[in-house]
Amino acid sequence: MIRLNIFTNEIGCDGELVDRLAATCEVCGQELEITDGDARFVQVGMPVFSEHLGGLIDFDSDGEEWARNLPSAYRNGAVTVTAEEIPEPVSSRPAERVAALAVARAHQTR
Repeated sequence: MIRLNIFTNEIGCDGELVDRLAATCEVCGQELEITDGDARFVQVGMPVFSEHLGGLIDFDSDGEEWARNLPSAYRNGAVTVTAEEIPEPVSSRPAERVAALAVARAHQTR
């Protein structure tokens, strides 16, 4: 899962430019959930370059890969994006469950 934080900048009360969190969303596979902020800041149609896939992709091509590379698409400074990989809980990984089943079967055959 990838968590995206999208920031816009605005002029603060002291006249300084400050970043403001505009939206937070999580992308898991092809599922996208807005968890905070304004959904209009999440542009799933925006193409991004994926070095891993060797070309431009959008959300529909590969949601998580798109999310990983979205920060590189925002280069003008008015909007910035951070992407954070959130590891899956250990209990939900299929490989872990398969190993546990194999151990249980090995004990039953004795």
